[in-house]
Amino acid sequence: MNVYSPRPGVKHSGLLLMLAIVLVFAGCSSNEKTDVMFECPSPTGAKVATFYRVSTGDRPGDQEMKLNIRPAGAAFDATMDSFSFRHGYDAILHWGSESSMRVEYPQGSEVTNQEHVVFGTSQTFSSTDTIQMTYKEIPSTHGHFMVEQRCFKTAF
Repeated sequence: MNVYSPRPGVKHSGLLLMLAIVLVFAGCSSNEKTDVMFECPSPTGAKVATFYRVSTGDRPGDQEMKLNIRPAGAAFDATMDSFSFRHGYDAILHWGSESSMRVEYPQGSEVTNQEHVVFGTSQTFSSTDTIQMTYKEIPSTHGHFMVEQRCFKTAF
């Protein structure tokens, strides 16, 4: 009787079961990749908005664009976002002030997360330091904007 087999005459069933489990877990590994597209400091420089892409594969549906707002001195944490969408690949950010931001994103994108008020930043919480968020879909060329500048500091 084999040490791995529960019954006599079955020599490799335990070994095959272990191999199958290892292969299943190997297939479940995450191949998530994060790429920072651009950063946009607030008017005073106290906060930074980071627009980034999270990819889990090569297909367009495997990519999600996200926005993180954090204190300027804090390290970027890709797991914390205040806005995200699929099927679009670009954004234009407008800081109106330290407490207001407008995000323009490609028309036809599938919004997956949209916060209208950010309490503190994406990575911190404050009930007194809020950022009012507004969003606007605008026409694009295949999900991209044909512009050089994507970060503005203007009152709106």
